[in-house]
Amino acid sequence: MEQKAWFTEQVKKCEGSLYRLSLSILRNPEDAADAAQEAICTAYQKLHTLRDKNKFSVWLLRILANECYGMLRKRQRYIALECIPETAAPEQPAEHEPLWQAICDLNEDLRSVVVLFYYEGFSIREIAAILQISEANTKTRLYRARLRLRMMLGEESK
Repeated sequence: MEQKAWFTEQVKKCEGSLYRLSLSILRNPEDAADAAQEAICTAYQKLHTLRDKNKFSVWLLRILANECYGMLRKRQRYIALECIPETAAPEQPAEHEPLWQAICDLNEDLRSVVVLFYYEGFSIREIAAILQISEANTKTRLYRARLRLRMMLGEESK
């Protein structure tokens, strides 16, 4: 019973991160919720493979990212992307709406890095582990995302 309680507590701490990451990848609230649920179930089944309990959130978000990418692969086989409706941003203050919309307009690779870095506060190393890419690739994506966001928001590069 102790393991269940610990797992539940850890999942509750990551709840917002799970939803934001899945929404940033899938861009559909229903699919984002489904992916988060699947990731939690998978994580519980594979809890014995977690080596470092201090890295639980990174481990869980990596499982979630894999689930989301799997859902995208399935979606591409069955649904044209033009058929997917645009979604609203997850409870952002009104003054941040243009920024969130610009982030949503980034391609999937850049969007997920921005959400994990700025909204979730993960380090470059943790993001690389979650997305299963190199740290150099993570830095490059973050740099490119910043440039695109500046362009999209009408700011000149400094």
